[in-house]
Amino acid sequence: MTVRVYGEPQKSGAYVLELKTEEELALSFGRFQGGRVFHVPPGRVYYVGSALAGRLPSRLLRHATRASGPPHALRNELLRYFRGLGWKVEPPARKTLHWHADYLLESRAELACVYVFYGSEPREALLEAALRAAGARPLAPGLGAGDRPGGSHVLFSPTPLKLEGLG
Repeated sequence: MTVRVYGEPQKSGAYVLELKTEEELALSFGRFQGGRVFHVPPGRVYYVGSALAGRLPSRLLRHATRASGPPHALRNELLRYFRGLGWKVEPPARKTLHWHADYLLESRAELACVYVFYGSEPREALLEAALRAAGARPLAPGLGAGDRPGGSHVLFSPTPLKLEGLG
């Protein structure tokens, strides 16, 4: 299963998106650093996020949807999982690019795995630290983490990380 969950299901929590890149990506993250183009080598990119106040299912389905082109293959698995919990969820009919993750998810990178950490407390800093400890490095300070100077919610590893027990 490429959706891995930790904790008792609820509609709030944190998450890590694992994206697989087969070839180098050249992309900007909206206005981040003046629209600077980042070169991301083949490997894995990890995005740390959260959705509290009951927005977790819709946020993850949004992430798995592309603004143009087909959705990520993992979107159907997320839909089945949430509906299996009895939650009435639908993917968005359309999507505009808003978060730094959107620019990455719109690229040729493919969403390979979603790690869901149920809970009502913010956990991005903890998850970022765990990814760093596992060997990931930030693409740029502040990327995806404008609320935490020096932090980064977008990290890279040339190989997949072993994230079992991350939560």
